[in-house]
Amino acid sequence: MIRGMRRLGLVVAAGAFVVAGCASSGGTPAGSGGMGTGGSQATGGTPGTGGTPGTGGIPATGGYGGGAGHAATGGGGGHAGGTSGSGSGGSGSGGAGTEPFKGVANSPCAARKLQNVSWYYNWEQTEDEACSDGSGGEFVPMVWGHTGSEQSASCISSAVASFVSKQEPYVMGFNEPDNSSQSNISVSTAINLWPSFLNASIQVVSPATQANSTGMSWFSSFMTQANQASLRIDVVGAHWYGWNSGSCESNASTLESYIKWLEGQTGTRPIWLTEWGCLHDSAPDAQTVINFFKGAVTMFAKHPRVRRYAWYPWSTNLDLNNSDGSLTDLGKVFAAEPAYH
Repeated sequence: MIRGMRRLGLVVAAGAFVVAGCASSGGTPAGSGGMGTGGSQATGGTPGTGGTPGTGGIPATGGYGGGAGHAATGGGGGHAGGTSGSGSGGSGSGGAGTEPFKGVANSPCAARKLQNVSWYYNWEQTEDEACSDGSGGEFVPMVWGHTGSEQSASCISSAVASFVSKQEPYVMGFNEPDNSSQSNISVSTAINLWPSFLNASIQVVSPATQANSTGMSWFSSFMTQANQASLRIDVVGAHWYGWNSGSCESNASTLESYIKWLEGQTGTRPIWLTEWGCLHDSAPDAQTVINFFKGAVTMFAKHPRVRRYAWYPWSTNLDLNNSDGSLTDLGKVFAAEPAYH
């Protein structure tokens, strides 16, 4: 059962929950984000089902890969990565890499297996549908930013410590804090809370904002203030959605423009595109989305700082699985793309 899943504009909200001993007054994320311009609208996160967390070492700060000996229990083998930001990544059979690359924003275990993902998240701190055989991709927890526990420094620190105890190598920060229908957290509050994420044994992914002017302004201000305060941010999280007609082109040029903007904002940090797809007039039919997805993956190869992506499959023509669980035409294209790099 997928809890709180937003599908075609419908939301089923779950109740309050307890995180690392701290009661949260927030329910599950709900609602869509504000419209962007030029095809850069971002929707909010919706919690869903879970996978299986990775086990093993923690990635070294500055490195793109996992620490030596880090192995995902789901998704196929050990991850050989940079040590202190300097080693070289391992490789698998046929020249395939071993660093997680292709992911999905919430899908049940059986769907994730067919999708051939190496990682996923569900907008929550814990997974709720792990694959019993250890497959289904590495789970990445998120501190979404609910009022209460997830805006409490002590509770965030406690939650992050619990991720470390489970040997989870990453934690994702606040979900669309620029968006009044999502975590809705001011830059100053986010900066004040950020030290609570900075456990030395885990890497932190920045808050991901909408790709419109509001989100870009929030993100720029946050990064500037974080850099001034010497606050560690290991990975940049980002959202992007086409919205207007023609903004999901077959060469993904509008998305690429946003990636170039991110590259100009964030130094040399890796970038994770954790929500993306085509909404509203940008997704008139399934073939348009298929062509866009193919073009986007080709485009990512020109931007080596794009280290992971997670497709958002919960909207018309973005589906990866049919109602019977089988892959859609887009899902077949998606599944054929490399899970690792």
